[in-house]
Formats: sequence, structure tokens, C-alpha cells
Amino acid sequence: MPEEWFERYGRVIEEYRLPKGIAARKEYAEMIGTDGMQLLIAVWAEDVPDWLRFVPAVEILRQTWVHQYHVENEQVRLRATSDLAPSGSRFDSPYDIDARFGNKRSVTWTGYKVHLTETCDENQVHLITHAITTQAQVSDVTQTASIHKALADKELLPSQHIVDAGYVDSNLIVTSRKRYGIDLVGPVRPNVSWQAKTPGGYDISQFTVNWNTKRVTCPQGKKSTKNWVPTQDKWGNAVIIVRFPRKTCRLCNARALCTRSKTEPRELTLRPKAEYQALQTVRQQQLSSNWQKLYDTRAGVEGTLSQGITTLGLRQARYIGLVKVRLQHLLTAVALNVVRMVSWLHGRTHAKTRISRFAALAPA
Repeated sequence: MPEEWFERYGRVIEEYRLPKGIAARKEYAEMIGTDGMQLLIAVWAEDVPDWLRFVPAVEILRQTWVHQYHVENEQVRLRATSDLAPSGSRFDSPYDIDARFGNKRSVTWTGYKVHLTETCDENQVHLITHAITTQAQVSDVTQTASIHKALADKELLPSQHIVDAGYVDSNLIVTSRKRYGIDLVGPVRPNVSWQAKTPGGYDISQFTVNWNTKRVTCPQGKKSTKNWVPTQDKWGNAVIIVRFPRKTCRLCNARALCTRSKTEPRELTLRPKAEYQALQTVRQQQLSSNWQKLYDTRAGVEGTLSQGITTLGLRQARYIGLVKVRLQHLLTAVALNVVRMVSWLHGRTHAKTRISRFAALAPA
């Protein structure tokens, strides 16, 4: 080993010891990258026993360097953020190779994600019926179906499943009802097209779809062409592409409300019939006060997360690796159920949503 390694790595690297400034830190990181590459080259030398390359720590070092560095003109360079591998295929810490980078709105973290399901009957104790742990980058919507299957296997399926917006899409609304008899309740993604945001604009809800003849009629009464093209979008979802006649669209007086293309006709992307109808129905329902009142019930799970975080350290993984963190979450869910059962048996009712003391001063 080079003699300077003992000075460089002989003591714990602390934040306050790192160089100041972005350029200086990048230079320091690339110096470390060069040292690590030198070690990896030595491990892969011809006169080194093969078994050394299969030592877990060596493989972790190799993967870390692949994720964080590249070689340019025989120089080890730190990868730019835009050049990093997707968060699902790289680990951010060599100390926990199962942990992944997560991002939810403005919150970011490295680790895992827990999904909790609980009962919410008004006059009954609220108990957690299922807990599942995933890596942090896994999207919520991919877990809904597996949660339903797990609840079905335990014979704990609800008639209504009230979920966050991240757990719902049109396909899940349809399949949950068809496969499990569950009414999946959650806000669906709004129509974000420019037509929907423009007063009087011809968004997709303004068109009439005849599923039997496979033709669509626009708000001006004009019909689409006979080309009804089933395909898939970039996420693998089944969709149907329909287009309107070029001449009809070009001569339409309402063209400015329908398309921004100067020459091309209007094109629509439809979900399959059941999904399309479910999506349009829920978009209308969630505007009503009755739907909003029902969905307010979901706020109870935020209280569950708060209880788990403040009393049982739910947000901090105590162990390394997905398997052990999953066990921690299961034990946390059991502990929450025990606490709630004891409180219920002692006659303590559900707590009301708390507000700050200042907010309580506001006139009714």
C-alpha cells in the first residue's frame, strides 16, 4: 500500500475534516476513487488467487466504484448526477446494499419504505392488518395488488380500501373490484392536459366514445376515423389510439380549443373501456362533498404513522438489510396493535385530530 494511505484512511473520515467547497470536495472524491481503483486493479492481477475477487466486501467495493466513478483518459472521474445509474439498481451506502435512495415530494432519504394497512371502523378498535416493507425507490402503486392478495390470503379483505393517491390508478380500480370485490377509494390523477386547463377547452371528457362501433365523437359532432389502434404506453399499460380525419380537423372552427398542432388532426389516447369509465367516474365523484367526507377517513393512517414514529422509532431502521428491516416493521405493527388493544379495553376512545393551541383560539 502507498504510505499516504495510512494518513488518509487511518482515522474516521468526519464531515468537518472534508475539504471546503464543491471543487475541492470533487477533487478529494476523485483521489479516493483513484485509490480504490488501484486496489481493485491489484485484486484482479493475474498472480492473485481467484477467491479474493469473490469476497463480499471486494464485490461491494467493485459495485460502488462502478456506480460512482468512470475512467476518462486513464483518469478516475466522479460521475455527474445525470450519469448515475437509476436509484433502483445502485446502492448509496456500502454499509447497507439493500438500502436505496427515495424521493417523495420534497422529502429524500436512503433506506426503505413501509406500507401499513389498518381497519378504520368508527366504533371499533383500529388494528393494523398488514405491513409490507420495500426498498425506498419502489413506487406505491406497484404494491396495491400484492397488499390485496396478502389480505385475501389472511381472509382480511375490506369491502372498501381507502388509499393515498399513490396507490390508485384506473386499472387497479377495475381489477380490485373484479378480483377481490374491493371498492378502491382514492384520488385519481387529474386531467393535466392544456385543454382541461383552458376554459371551454376540448379535453378528453368532452368526447363521446362508442365502444361498440369503435368510433369517438368530438364536441363538434365529428366522428373519428375507423382506425382504432390498441397498443401500450411507455409504462406498459394497455391504451387505444384514435385519430380524427385530417381535413375535418383542419377546417374546424373550434380547432384552437382542441389542438395546438398547425397541420395534424386531434389524437386521443384512451384506456380500455372499463378503465376509461372508472377513471371518468371517479374524477367526477371526488369533486363531491360525500366523497371528500369518505376519503377523510384515510387521515387515520397518518395518525398511525405518527404514533409509530414518535413512540416506536418507526422511521429509523435499527438493522442492516431488507429482511431485518422488514422484521422490525412487523414487530412495530404488532406493538402498535398491543398498545391499541390495551387502550381500547381500558375504555379509551379514538383521539380526535389535534390542532395547535393557537389554532384553537380561532372563532368557530
